[in-house]
Amino acid sequence: MEIYAYWLDGEHLRLSEWVPQDESLGVMLKIQALLGHTVVLSDIQLIDSPVVQTLFESDDFRSFARSCPEFLRCTTGAPPGSDPFTLVTTGLHRALEPGWLSSSFETAEPMIRLSEAILERGDANPGPLFARGTSLGTRYKEGSAVRQRLQAVAWTLHHFSREAGVPLGTSAVVRPSSYCDVLEEVAELPGLPGHDYAPVERTLAYLADHLGESDRHRRALLIAHLDATDPPHRTAIRNTATQAWNAAVQRTLGTDGASPRSLPEAADVGLYLGRPTDALFEPVSPASTSPAGHALTSSDLAAVGTLSWQDIAKICQDDAVTCRRDDFQNALRAADAAADDDLSALLRTVRTKLPTTGGAPRQFAWAAAEAGLGLAGAGLALGAGETLGLAAPALAFGLAAQKLLRGSRKRSHIVNTLMKAGRGGTWTQRGDV
Repeated sequence: MEIYAYWLDGEHLRLSEWVPQDESLGVMLKIQALLGHTVVLSDIQLIDSPVVQTLFESDDFRSFARSCPEFLRCTTGAPPGSDPFTLVTTGLHRALEPGWLSSSFETAEPMIRLSEAILERGDANPGPLFARGTSLGTRYKEGSAVRQRLQAVAWTLHHFSREAGVPLGTSAVVRPSSYCDVLEEVAELPGLPGHDYAPVERTLAYLADHLGESDRHRRALLIAHLDATDPPHRTAIRNTATQAWNAAVQRTLGTDGASPRSLPEAADVGLYLGRPTDALFEPVSPASTSPAGHALTSSDLAAVGTLSWQDIAKICQDDAVTCRRDDFQNALRAADAAADDDLSALLRTVRTKLPTTGGAPRQFAWAAAEAGLGLAGAGLALGAGETLGLAAPALAFGLAAQKLLRGSRKRSHIVNTLMKAGRGGTWTQRGDV
């Protein structure tokens, strides 16, 4: 399945206070790769996602991306038939628009300089871009944090524009919806719970009062107005708009599903539109959204986290794993109830490829929520340590029915339901949440 990950959006990461030292999102991407999902990146994620930048700073990940090109897909709004360089650099043109805000740098200036240099050269190879005597090489000293991050952006664009076999595409949406369009649609949904209705209405009211219709498609303009006016419920408005912005991007990219993730005080817009997939984290509290604030310690993530990306590539390319992964992915696409059995078989096969260490197993639940399978609230649990043979936490993957995501869903988020079931060691019919 192709998945759009809300949590790779730069603004989403900034609002959740993610820091590069936190490797949990990289681990979750490794799990996505083991499951056979394709993560679809937008033009802005290519250039302004700190997680993507951190990954492409690493030779290990760049080698993985070359050996498993189907893991990442780039889809942008470039005209159909565009050459790869034009397709992957659409975000650079957006970065040059007046008022554009960067989520990766303190100001937009570094990305503006990089965008100008890449578009002028017609190539994103970081070697020539940052060579001695060039404008970028002179402005950003070797070894500086800004230069390293800019080089990572260049590596990302170079990979998608030059590497053979990298899947690229253009959006088939003629008129992309804006985050304002998404908010208006969600506000009209029957039975929308009050805890989500209130922030949606506040955000729409603020937009009506402060931004004209022609400006409501640009999140940067909303952020600028919020910073200037500092209104009541500022956090709820900004975070709800970010959730809606990502829901609009998801639609534009046309992915099979999405991986939405809560932000403090925000309406969980992504759970009401399209096909939510992979609810990854259980918050310690409803207001806790950063990975560091979740019940995911470094030891919990050690089992997968200690694997290099090259280790992940070897597992993904194993014939037995490939066969099981294809069965699972085919069942997901067909909305086949056999997907839970196929997932169990896939994980048993993956287990034989993972390293084992001594020590008592700790429990770690990771849930994949599939709203479109029609499984009537049932799912799959993969118990404690024996399931994957890990001394670190076991991984509990779940498939949950659409009714768990709609109507009676409590503020604690669907992932709480999945996690609680995983802790019990079995999945059962749970009824209303």
